[in-house]
Amino acid sequence: MVDTARGSRNRPEVKTLGKHTGTRLHGPTARVSIVVVVGLVILLTILGVATQGFRTGASTAHPSSAVRSLFAPASSPPAPPTYTPLLLSVGAIPHTICVQDSALCSAQTGETQVTLTAAAPNTGLATWPSVQVAIVVETAVYDGVYDPSAGDPGNYGGGPGDKCALTGGTACEESNGVPFFVAHSQQIANAIAAANPHSNVSFAMVDYFATLDSHDDGDGSEYHVDIPQFVPASSFGGQVQSTFQASVLSGGYVYGDSDFSDNIIHSSVITAMFGTIIGSGLDWSPKTHHVIVWMGDTAPRDPNYVQDYAITPSDYIQGSSGTCEPAYSYGALTSPECEGWVRSQDGNATHSIAGLAKSSPTCTDSIGGVCTVDTIDLYSTPTDPYSPGWPCNTAYKQEGGCPGGPAVRSNVANVLEAGCDMAAATGGTWDGPSFYSCPNGQYGHLQAVFVGASTGNPNLNNPSLFNAFRQVGFGPVVGSQVANGTHQPIFQYIPFGAIQVVPGQHISATCLKADGTNFKTCDHAPVVVNRSGLLGLGWNWSTKPGQNQMYLGDVWTVSFLVFAAGPPLATVPVDACVTLYCKAAGSNQIHGLYTWATYIPATNNTVVVQSFPVAQVNVLGLPGVPPPPLLLPPPPPIPPPFAIPVSPPVPVLTAIGISAQVGVATISLQAAMAGLLGAGFLRIATKVRPIANPVLASKMKKAGSMFDREMGGGGTHIGRFE
Repeated sequence: MVDTARGSRNRPEVKTLGKHTGTRLHGPTARVSIVVVVGLVILLTILGVATQGFRTGASTAHPSSAVRSLFAPASSPPAPPTYTPLLLSVGAIPHTICVQDSALCSAQTGETQVTLTAAAPNTGLATWPSVQVAIVVETAVYDGVYDPSAGDPGNYGGGPGDKCALTGGTACEESNGVPFFVAHSQQIANAIAAANPHSNVSFAMVDYFATLDSHDDGDGSEYHVDIPQFVPASSFGGQVQSTFQASVLSGGYVYGDSDFSDNIIHSSVITAMFGTIIGSGLDWSPKTHHVIVWMGDTAPRDPNYVQDYAITPSDYIQGSSGTCEPAYSYGALTSPECEGWVRSQDGNATHSIAGLAKSSPTCTDSIGGVCTVDTIDLYSTPTDPYSPGWPCNTAYKQEGGCPGGPAVRSNVANVLEAGCDMAAATGGTWDGPSFYSCPNGQYGHLQAVFVGASTGNPNLNNPSLFNAFRQVGFGPVVGSQVANGTHQPIFQYIPFGAIQVVPGQHISATCLKADGTNFKTCDHAPVVVNRSGLLGLGWNWSTKPGQNQMYLGDVWTVSFLVFAAGPPLATVPVDACVTLYCKAAGSNQIHGLYTWATYIPATNNTVVVQSFPVAQVNVLGLPGVPPPPLLLPPPPPIPPPFAIPVSPPVPVLTAIGISAQVGVATISLQAAMAGLLGAGFLRIATKVRPIANPVLASKMKKAGSMFDREMGGGGTHIGRFE
């Protein structure tokens, strides 16, 4: 462990730095790694790609615009997932019915039961809902705001000073982080929003650096809000320049009187993060996800991340940084004494910044129930153990100082591990120097890009830092809400063709929650959808607007009867719908309407209209009355009694019981019979034909005769002709 006693030189064990594993490179291995990195940077510089000199105090090289655009990302981040749709289904049973709601065909029924089902998926969704991002910018010396005009390069009070600043220029390996952020804040906000297209992203800003302790001359801000209201991405850049740049940086890129009499390797980051999380001066909103993006290069005042000032170019060369963050008043609320970074120092689990990100009301009412913290450790002297900014002489070597010394590596490791630990503890992302990786395997991508030789004309290009901002994470948040209702019913049924809803029937929907219980405010009764005479049905998930949301595992179902009011007599769709299968089955929208689910998904703020699939039913015709048989031509009219022309009479002698003979005219019996039969068939054929009315038919009693009624009455007579 590093001895944290003030002015101590005993360091029996120090942390070492490395890459790609939880271990850290040290000794010859580290030197070889640095040599390789130096060689690569030199090669890139020769090719015009390197953004700045490496291991030299002031920068002299700038990126070649012909080779690399400032905002051209090295690689595209993974696209956020789109919304997960509801699982929709529709069925119709029985499959075959008679036309006109009749039961007279072979199907023996004129109605089919249609069932609509909408189910929310059962698995969690990686979601990026509406997001508020507070960017916390550190303004310590090596963050890129050193003021050479203050005249303090670190050689006052017996300190060795920063050898680059001693020449009157900028500090050794002074990151251009703050100048770059100011100059490109609008592009940064646009990039973050563009990388998360399914979110409404808004931004606020805080700055800080001062510790006001024994390594600080007493000026500067411990916590300062620049942009208190979260503003849209489109206006963030202008807000940064009109507030932070105009007021804090006096219109330029230098923090007035920022020099080596100020804290340079530790800061008031705990105080700044505490105020940001609780929303002191910020208007965090509930029902949005809360994200904090921190950029800096110092360590917190926490016993796990102590900084040794005895090996630095500070004016205050003796002792180590404090291990306790003083209490700070934010008006009505005061932070605890000795607030921890990721672990509490007093046994109260909430007394750490990581704990606060999970317990503060401003975080628990965030979507997901936490505040996500993304950290960016700038590539600079405090994060580079081989920077020439670490002074070196025989005395410093004996104390573990000088570039690459064990005490230097310990300081750098504590700065970088603090950033890694916070991101890991809150589900955020980390980025930092490209030679370093966090214990959990997150790699750094930042290249060595520094302010340059002039604070008045700093280098404002830093592609790797731009990418670090662009790829900050929002969680992800595991959301349980799937669909949110809109101004119209979530579910709608529109019949297709001659299909109609049976009027007057009782219809009741069911709403089951993921645990199988009934949803108490389920919208059981449908409303009638009437659009230009087209009648359909509509339902919501809940009768209460505030509860009209479906969550993981929720299932909605409704069943009702429909009939075919007319042709075609074929297999037809029962619902208007617009999927490919719907159109293949002959269905489509009607005047822009169809059977759908319309809602706002959790991952989007745009209304989704999702078509139900198609269901079909086979419609049969009704059997008609058999047509009349083919009739013989009717005979001419016959005047009574049988005045039918006959051939001349032929006497016929017939015995009639006496020996007398009676003369009778011969009659055509075939013609007479044909006339009688024809008259009888004609009467049957012209009888009034009954009309098939399924409603009336169901109410009519079975037809019968007088004989039937008498027999049913138990009487002794079977009817009479009266």
